Amino acid sequence: MTETHIVAIALVIFLALVWWKGRHAILGGLDKKIAQIRTEIDDAGRLREEAERLYAENAKKAENSDAESAAIVAQAKAEAERMQADAISNFEALTERRREQAKAKIAQAEAEAIRAVRIEATRVAMQAAREIIRDELSGDQADALLNQAIEDLPRRLS
Repeated sequence: MTETHIVAIALVIFLALVWWKGRHAILGGLDKKIAQIRTEIDDAGRLREEAERLYAENAKKAENSDAESAAIVAQAKAEAERMQADAISNFEALTERRREQAKAKIAQAEAEAIRAVRIEATRVAMQAAREIIRDELSGDQADALLNQAIEDLPRRLS
């Protein structure tokens, strides 16, 4: 046996003793490492599933938000159109009321002007009649005309 053989045998014996005494520690450490790796893989799987679920949920929310925003925009447009129609209707009604008020004021002003013209025409006619009666009629004629006017007065007033 040479020295190389002795060293090889000693190495094998040493390794066998290390294995026999330390195999539980080595295998326990490896088992712990395997369990730790399995736990990390399981956690990663759960995290991936949760991430996929959240992604799907957010994608669904994004789709719903597009539809919801479109619905909100459509509702706002409809409300704006309704408000515009109401404003136009209110404006037209207000314009018509003001037109009617203006017509009524014009008619009232016309009636007032006609009444004023009649009053003035009556005043002028009465003044002219006074002057004609004073200048043209004598005392007897004036008395007869005055008596006839007094007699006609009840008939004219009724």
